Amino acid sequence: MAGTAKSAGLVVVGVLAVLSVGACGRTVAPPAAADQVVSATPTPTRKPTPKRTVATTTPSSVVTFDLSNGVVASKLYKAGKVPAVRCSLSRPNLNTKARMLAYAKLLVACMDKAWGPVVERSDAYLVPPEVFAYSLDHPSDTPECTDPPAGADAFYFTSGMTGKICFEWHEFLDDGDATFKLIDFEQFIAHEYGHHVQQSVGILTLYDELMRGKKKAGQLEVMRRKELQASCLGAAFLGANKRTFGLTGGERLEMWRFIVKHIGDEYNEEKIRDHGSRKNHGYWTIRAYTSTNPASCNTFTAPSAKVS
Repeated sequence: MAGTAKSAGLVVVGVLAVLSVGACGRTVAPPAAADQVVSATPTPTRKPTPKRTVATTTPSSVVTFDLSNGVVASKLYKAGKVPAVRCSLSRPNLNTKARMLAYAKLLVACMDKAWGPVVERSDAYLVPPEVFAYSLDHPSDTPECTDPPAGADAFYFTSGMTGKICFEWHEFLDDGDATFKLIDFEQFIAHEYGHHVQQSVGILTLYDELMRGKKKAGQLEVMRRKELQASCLGAAFLGANKRTFGLTGGERLEMWRFIVKHIGDEYNEEKIRDHGSRKNHGYWTIRAYTSTNPASCNTFTAPSAKVS
C-alpha cells in the first residue's frame, strides 16, 4: 500500500486486496526525487448480479439483505480512537532481509496491541497476521508467499482465521537515506496492516458486495475506496503512536508527510486508477494521523471527488 516513488506501488503503500487477496508494487526515492508510483491489477468486471434474497414461506414473501451495509456502516467507525501503546522499537538499517523481517514483525506486534481493543469494540476479534519477506529471484524460498502477483512488491491475503503480509524485501533495501527509507517502510507496513483491520471487522469480506453489478469504472472507484481506507487506518495508528515513531515534528514528520503526499495513481505507469490520487491519499492519511480515529476513514460514504 505501500516515500516517494521509485516505481510501482502503494505501499509505500499499496495493496490490492480483493476479498482476500491484495497486491501492490512500489519504489522509493529520497525527497529530492519525489515521485510515488502505485500499481495493481483491477478486479475483472463482474456480470450484474441482483441482491441476494432469502424466501421465507412463499415466493411472494421475500426478504432482501443488503450485505454491503457492513462496509458503509461498519461498527469500526464508532469504535473510538486507536490508543498509544508501549512498544520497544529500534531504529535499524534496512540493509538485510533478516533485519527487515525482524523489524516488520516488531511493527506488526505493536499494531496488534493498538488495534486489538478497537477491533473488539467493533464486535469482532483480531487474530495477529503473519509477516513474510520473499524474493522474486528465489520465490521457492518463501512458500508462504507463493505466486506473488506480477509487478507487485507486496501483497496481503487471508489465510484461515488470519492474514498474511508478504513483501519483496529487495525493494526496501537501505540504499539511500536511511531515515527516509525507514519511515517509508513503516508507512508501508501500516498500510498493509490497515487491510488486516478491514479483514478483521468484515469490511474486506463484504466489500465484494459493493462490486456486484458495477462496470469497470465503478469497480475501480470501490477499489480506490478500499485502498485509501487502508492507508487512512495505517495513519491513524501512526498518529496515535507518533512519539514511538518519532513523528512528533521536525524532519521525520516532514518526511512522512512528503511520502504520503506522493503516493497516487498519477505515477502508475499502466494508468490504472485503483488506489486514488496523490491529493486524496494525502487528504485521508493526514486527517487520520491528526484524529487517530477510524471514524475519519469511512471512505465508502465519501463523495466520489474525495476518492478519485
